[in-house]
Amino acid sequence: MAFTSAVACPWDALPEHLHERILSLLPLTALIPVAAVSRALRRILLSPAFHALLSDHRLDAFFLLSPRLAFHPLSRRLLQVPLFDSSRSSPPPPLVSSASPSLIVTAASLHHLPPLPDRSYLIAVIVSSSTRRDYSLVAVTTGAAVRSYTINSADPSPQWVPRGELALPFALLGNAAVASDRARLFVLGRGPDALLVLDLVTGEWVVPPVVMPDGLTTAHLFVLDDRLFLLGGVEILGVLERIVVFQLDDGAAVGGWLEVATMPTEMFDELVAGRHGSFWHFQAADRMGIVCLYNAVDGRLVMFDAVDCAWTKMPRVSGLDAEQSCRWFGHVLEPDVEHLLGQRRRWNNNWFCYAATLSNQTTAAFGRASGI
Repeated sequence: MAFTSAVACPWDALPEHLHERILSLLPLTALIPVAAVSRALRRILLSPAFHALLSDHRLDAFFLLSPRLAFHPLSRRLLQVPLFDSSRSSPPPPLVSSASPSLIVTAASLHHLPPLPDRSYLIAVIVSSSTRRDYSLVAVTTGAAVRSYTINSADPSPQWVPRGELALPFALLGNAAVASDRARLFVLGRGPDALLVLDLVTGEWVVPPVVMPDGLTTAHLFVLDDRLFLLGGVEILGVLERIVVFQLDDGAAVGGWLEVATMPTEMFDELVAGRHGSFWHFQAADRMGIVCLYNAVDGRLVMFDAVDCAWTKMPRVSGLDAEQSCRWFGHVLEPDVEHLLGQRRRWNNNWFCYAATLSNQTTAAFGRASGI
């Protein structure tokens, strides 16, 4: 809020329901320092009426680069994340997270669930749209056929339930993107390349008639506003030539991928770090149309925002263990309202210290408006 606007319309003169509506539009990382401005503001942030207004914020996410390092696109900062017990002798298995709202599933959180079915691996987490606490996991096995299993954390005695089987051979399945209606899961098949769709209600697999781009490598699916996108590298004779964003054209009898954006040359050169002939892949993670691309070998970051088709080169990351980063990147971490309630004490100091650097202007504006 500009100073002149604050004078023309003092904050204290607004009714409380407008306070709640205005604050609900801010990212949670901006609300955390606001909670410390005054008791009145903190009371609003803790009220059930305010929590009912909160919705997902597309910039309120941290992309994990390693078990303890995350990148925040909104502020372009790196954050040390104390996710795991450093006393453990070996790193835990990789994380799996949903796209939106993000929920991280670790070995610890899976401890109360039955072991994964033999030779299966997790590909997706689907968070309940009502409670946002319960979630379903999707696991698959690949090889001569694709077999799928699901489990629901809300069940009193959760068990892995066999779902549909796809009698087609795939070396592995890539990333999965949850449809906006949460009824379908778009899955990237690799070896051979194909688009697969899992009906989360019936458990049936479908292979739609979609022609995949030639020379596709390091592909990543994501969903934005009911549209399916595919971001990936394009190789010619084994050399990575460019990185392209495609949108699925499902209006034709045989769908195809329409090219909607290409990474600019200078950012492409930054991401691949001159390894055009030998660097053949990058890591990717997305959150509500924001895709973070990461070259773990050279610590290079490039961000794509599908809302305005904008590419942004991010600060280079140094001092990372490349092997560890390759295992961990591809997951999105986001804070939730429990941080405002102070229920996650292990996180509070880190989030408050970090978030205070994100919103100094916002905090000062609310402070002036509140007479602090």
